[in-house]
Parts: sequence; C-alpha cells; structure tokens
Amino acid sequence: MVQAKQKMDIGVLKHLKILCISEIGWFDDAALLGDIKAAGGMGVSQYTLPWPPFGKLHPENAAGSSALVEAEETDGTVHQLLFDTGWSPAWMDQRFAEEGIDRRLQRGEIDCLVISHEHFDHFWGIGSTVKHCPGITIYVPEGFHQEGLDFIKQSGHTGKVITVHPEEPLVLFPGFAVVNFRMETLLQVKGENVLYVNLQDKGITMMTGCGHGGVLNLLDYAQRTFQGGDKIYAVYGGLHISPFEEWDAERDKIVQTLTQYHIEHIGCNHCTGIKAVEHMRDAGLPIVQGTARHRSKTPLFLGNGDVLEL
Repeated sequence: MVQAKQKMDIGVLKHLKILCISEIGWFDDAALLGDIKAAGGMGVSQYTLPWPPFGKLHPENAAGSSALVEAEETDGTVHQLLFDTGWSPAWMDQRFAEEGIDRRLQRGEIDCLVISHEHFDHFWGIGSTVKHCPGITIYVPEGFHQEGLDFIKQSGHTGKVITVHPEEPLVLFPGFAVVNFRMETLLQVKGENVLYVNLQDKGITMMTGCGHGGVLNLLDYAQRTFQGGDKIYAVYGGLHISPFEEWDAERDKIVQTLTQYHIEHIGCNHCTGIKAVEHMRDAGLPIVQGTARHRSKTPLFLGNGDVLEL
C-alpha cells in the first residue's frame, strides 16, 4: 500500500494586505508586439530589445507590474515585501512616490523584493527599488540569465540575491511561502516564483506575477502540497488567461474549471485580460473590482493604487 504524501505545514498568518502599485505592463499592445516582431520574434532574448532602461525604444509604452504585500503573523509581527519591481524606471519612480513605497524603502520597512520572473515588465525597473535600499534582499527564480544577475549588480545592489529552486517551498516566515515553478516562455524567460499564504481559519491565498505555469496547475499544487490547501480562499495577480484579449474554447474551459475551487476573492489584473475577466464575472466568479485610477484602464478588476485586504 502506497502511503499518501504528508502535506507541508507552512504555519498561518493572521492578516494579509496587497497594494497594487502597478498592474499595467505596457500601455499599447500593438507597439509592444511590433517591437518584438522587428527584433526577430518571441523566440529572441529580451535583452536584445533596446527598451528602457537599456535603450530608447518606445519609452512612453513602458510601465510595469509591482505590488506591496503586508503580512501580519498571529503574534502581531508585520512583514512588508515587494512583489516585482516593474519596468520603466520613470513610471516606477512615479508610482513608488505616489504610494509612498520610496519612503518605506528608505526607512528600511520593506523586508525584501521577490521577483516573480525575469520578464522586462516585472524586473527591469529594479533600479527604482535598489536606489532607495541598496542592501535589500532579493529572491529570484532558478533560471535567471547571467544578464539579469549582472543587471542587479549594475543597478547598485549590495545585498543578498537568493535563488528559489523549483518546487522546494521556501518559507520566509510562518504562513508565507515562495515556490518556484519550472517553465519556459516568450523571450527566453525561465522559471517563475509564486507566493502562497495560509490565512488563519480561511485557507490558502495565491499571489502570482503572471502565472505562466497555468493558473489551474498552480492552484492544484497548493491543494496537494500545503496543509490548508483544500480551501483556496483568494487569488491575486496576473493569471495569464488572455493577455492579448484572445479567446477560444480552451480558455472558456479554464474559466469554468475555476468555478469548481469555490474561491472567495479573485483580485486578478495585469495579464489576466479584460475579456477573461468578463467571462469570469459572467460565470459568477467573485471578481474584486477596482477604481480605474492612475492610468488603469478599467474598473473591472484591481488596478493601480487599489488594495485587496484579507
């Protein structure tokens, strides 16, 4: 008889608050796709593209994805983490100033920066973080290119860079884990970190940058791996269902399958896609709406400056 694998106890958290600093990776799809096509297509290295901060190609189109995560332990200890650091230094400087992130970094209130994956719109704005806190600890997924590691140093970083290895959950503090998933995606990017929180008496909350590993796969991983994973309480971030507003039967199936998890709060944005969120809403999924501020395009989902509090 095969013994069932024991689920991992990562502890519990009392409270979780997520501030969406920026969920807009770029402002114009056509301009972005045109730049990539001119460079040789989706199979080229992103480091060949002269986008900010490496060049002056369409700087007005660059924005980025970033969130501030505040987690309170059961004893009242509060941790603050940055989840991704956007793309355009100019845009991220603006958003950091508007949300007070620059001052929190300067005061040493933010414990670390977790990079979900190496894509330009999640990582290339690292200078906007490091200049305020050069010694901040940075977590990157296994698969980071040498160009990315060199870029961290060139940005003035003096602290630790810790690599998260595939499917070896790294518990940063009780109730909060980082998991790296193997994946290969466009522009030669490999590996993605996903955050999992076990909220006391609620269940698991999952936070993604883009969820390139597939939202259903990432949810199933939580269910089979973590104590408390039988209940998925909330989801935040990019779910990569229709990033360029494409739609087909397979995407419709994903939406219908999501209804079977009985999630209570879905704070999706970024690469989830407006069309996907419309289908999710029509399927009765509990989408948390936004306010369409700070150049966010729609109130349909959480945007820049919006908060998900759990």
